Formats: sequence, C-alpha cells, structure tokens
Amino acid sequence: MRLSLLPVGYMRARSLSLAVLLLATTACLDPLALPVGRFGTISVAAYANGGSSYVIRPEAAFYDQSDLAYVPVVGDTCVVALYNPTTAVNPGLQTLNAGDFLFTRIGGRIDSMQALPNISLRFYTLVNPLGIPYTPGDTLSVTIPGAVDGFPATAISIRTAEAFTHGAIGVPAENLDLPVVWTAAPSAGSQMTFSLRYATGVSSGAANEQIFCSFTDDGSATIRAGYLDAWRLALDVTRSTRALRVRGREIMVDSRTRLSIISTFGQPLSSIGF
Repeated sequence: MRLSLLPVGYMRARSLSLAVLLLATTACLDPLALPVGRFGTISVAAYANGGSSYVIRPEAAFYDQSDLAYVPVVGDTCVVALYNPTTAVNPGLQTLNAGDFLFTRIGGRIDSMQALPNISLRFYTLVNPLGIPYTPGDTLSVTIPGAVDGFPATAISIRTAEAFTHGAIGVPAENLDLPVVWTAAPSAGSQMTFSLRYATGVSSGAANEQIFCSFTDDGSATIRAGYLDAWRLALDVTRSTRALRVRGREIMVDSRTRLSIISTFGQPLSSIGF
C-alpha cells in the first residue's frame, strides 16, 4: 500500500492535528496478506505567533503492521475531491511506543515531545503548548529513542518549509483557466498545494468539495477550466482557499521500517492559540 498527498481532510485525536495533509491510501496488491511493516510520520506545521514571528508544533505517530509509505505528488496535478475538515483517525490502526519522549533540535534549542494521555491511539505532541520559535527554512532534527517491541531508535532532519505569499485567487468566467501565483521557493525540494473549497448543491451550506492542486514550487501555475465549474457556480460565502508549501522526506530505518517527516507553511496561517 502506498500513500500520496491527496486531500481527504485533517487527522485529529481530540485537539491533535497530526497530519496537516492526511495521506490517502491505495489498494494493496494482496488484500489477504498481513502487513508486517512499521511506519512513523512526523508532522511539522507552522503557526503565527504575533507580528512576523512564527512557531512550529511537531506531532508524531508510529504504526505497526503497516505497509504505508510517504509518496509525494511530483509535478503539476489537480483533482476534484470531497472536503471534510473533521475526518477522524481510523481506530483500526495500531500505534507503537517510540519512547517516553522524543527530542527536537532547531538551532541550539532542544525541546521534547510526549504521548498524549488517555486516548486509545498513541500520538506524540510537543510538551510546550506554545510551540518552538523558529525562522521558516531552518533545519529541524528529531531524535526518536525507540522502545523494546516498539519503534526502533533513529533520527531524521528536514529543512522547514519557507514562508510565502500568494496572489488573489479569483473566479474566472466560464471556460477560462485560473492562473495562480506565489512566492517561489528559495531552494529545491518543495511542492506548493492549493485547496479551493466550496459548497455544492447537495451541501447543507458548508463547504463539502474542493479542487486540490499540487504544483512545482516555481511561483506560478494554472488550474484548467475543466476543474472550475463547481467553484465558479458556488455561492461566494461558501468559497475559501488554503495554500500550503510542503517539504517532506522519508528514510528507511531498517528492512521493514520507514520514517517520514513533513514540514508545511500555510496561507492563511493559523495562530498557535487555535
């Protein structure tokens, strides 16, 4: 089973937003085969901290009996998909102990993450609820001590997604494409995603569908007219947009263990106090 950056909502356990981009699965080649792999994922989302300052609040989970893998979308791709901001975590997932604490380092600062108490699945979040001050583009390292019969000890680093702004996203006339522009990435290795959300005729009034696009992070792209009919016809009050710069990487820890880390910077940017 492989994972790709398709937008099926946000992963939540109580207040946890583990994956800003939830990873969608595809069918396994042999549905009767029992997966034997282990998969860890660390989500590093940026938040506003007043003025022009930013913080990150890493979150992590580690899965057993899994054949999940991080497979980012490459190049320019758009899809029309359902939009549901409250998609829940699959309770059938089996999570692993990765140690009492995980440790993050950015610059000379070290912080710790620990498992959330009193939930059936094991998720790690930052001990300090106010986040870690940083400059987007800094390198973040995460050390995982590991646990006996759990996830193995390892470490991973990533360049955090850089800040950006983007141009207004309008509503073109029928049969016209929609150009989008943004601040291009200063270095290679990132993708820019746009989610155009709106309510269709079967909705009770809340946004229930989206056009989701992932673009090469070079500062400009085009959403073709064929994707835009529902966006164009939706009521103004139901339309909203969300843009994310995404940097991700995956490493093989051992022959059956993968570890991924995904850093995002979004517009509009949520406050750390949400």
